[in-house]
Amino acid sequence: MDTSTIFSRIQFAFTIGYHYLFPQFTMGLALMLVILKILYLVRKDERYNTAVHFWGKIFAITFVIGVVTGIPMEFQFGTNWALFSSYAGGIIAQTLAMEGAFAFFLESAFLGLFL
Repeated sequence: MDTSTIFSRIQFAFTIGYHYLFPQFTMGLALMLVILKILYLVRKDERYNTAVHFWGKIFAITFVIGVVTGIPMEFQFGTNWALFSSYAGGIIAQTLAMEGAFAFFLESAFLGLFL
């Protein structure tokens, strides 16, 4: 196997391994924030609302880091695997465009409403 292919795979493995942490953390924090907000509304305990404000800032930071680490992955499809991208580009491009249009804009809109 060509050394450039091996290095491309190592680079992508590092990128996706690092990026994978942040969406998982963001989804877990979103569930925790919903539960804390419901507890605040039901029990009227200000500690829950304080926790929502604290963890909401952490949620925003992890969301931004997840977006920033996800952008290089799209470019690595074209730069590291140009031959594969030219062969399967029609399917991959459509999937990435849908992910960018639906997921990113919806997440950004709801994050803006939350903050």
